Amino acid sequence: MPLHRVPPILKSVALVRNWLVENVPCTDSMLGYDLFLKLGNDFVAGQRLKLSALAQGLPYSAEEVAAQLRRFEEHGLVALASDADDGLVVEGTERFLALLDRYGRVFDAVFIVRGELRGQQLLVSSNQPELADFGRLLYDRMYDLGWLYLHNFGSACFLIASLARRLAELHGHRARIVSGLVEVENQGNMFLLGGQGFAKPGQIDGHAVCVIDDALVLDFGLGNVRKSYRRDFYWGTIADYERDGAVFARLTLPDGVTMAWKDDWQSPNTEAELARYAPHIDELAAQYVARYR
Repeated sequence: MPLHRVPPILKSVALVRNWLVENVPCTDSMLGYDLFLKLGNDFVAGQRLKLSALAQGLPYSAEEVAAQLRRFEEHGLVALASDADDGLVVEGTERFLALLDRYGRVFDAVFIVRGELRGQQLLVSSNQPELADFGRLLYDRMYDLGWLYLHNFGSACFLIASLARRLAELHGHRARIVSGLVEVENQGNMFLLGGQGFAKPGQIDGHAVCVIDDALVLDFGLGNVRKSYRRDFYWGTIADYERDGAVFARLTLPDGVTMAWKDDWQSPNTEAELARYAPHIDELAAQYVARYR
């Protein structure tokens, strides 16, 4: 990771830690800090809170953990009881749960749960895990830069494909743009993205995607599917490049809807559209480099 990217991340981590130390009693030591997080994690996971399990999951002795639990008890965070089978058992109090909820809110204000968000927006179907991970990385970064929203470039497939190509090349990959169309089929009903004669005013027929290393198809320009077909459609897809006649990629959505990328027809305006966006690519790529390289 580039050095200039580290300070903002450390600042956010420090902000969350400082909030915890300042607001939760007895967390100013590493033991107290670690134990509060361990208790919170185990509580959310529905695990029975007992000394043996807590000590096993922390780099401290059972005696040290037990002493810290008693400090928590003195401040009303936990209630302790002895069990013949489990030994010392811990119950979180209402104060503990309230502080845990506040901690979660502070954390959410600084960080997002990346996997959950991406899972709602990006569909990945690939037998090439390393290359697919690179595609996910590009998606995450383009999303964080604000490029994939509908009001930005989410509906400008020729621009977003050109940008994906440039970024892939910056990372040392071979990349090219393929112009064509996408067939979206749902139980016999067909929606054509980029189909001939389907362009609306201000648009051109055709659709563009980025192919990386002649192996992976990145399509991060599906905004027009969301606008014209289904509002809850994916923002982007990653699929293997597999030639089958006119079809060069396929995937199936979890609900059974299928997608097929084809290039047997290409818009005669493809080169003009790519040239239209070309002047913007250098500036956008420079933003990417400034933040991530």
